[in-house]
Amino acid sequence: MSATLADARDVIDPKALATVKAGMALRGFQVHDTVTGGWLVARWNLSRYCPTFDDLREFAQQVDAA
Repeated sequence: MSATLADARDVIDPKALATVKAGMALRGFQVHDTVTGGWLVARWNLSRYCPTFDDLREFAQQVDAA
């Protein structure tokens, strides 16, 4: 059996994910889980897709939300 992106999400520490989402929310970003795995980050009329948790954390650092 091969693992999918959705399966990989089960390995992520829920506390770490909640911390990143909270930091993003404090900076005015919305973080939406996608059904295919990954997250869609939105602010105003702009959005960015982060397929992995590392991508999400890196983007949070870029916008000073980490």
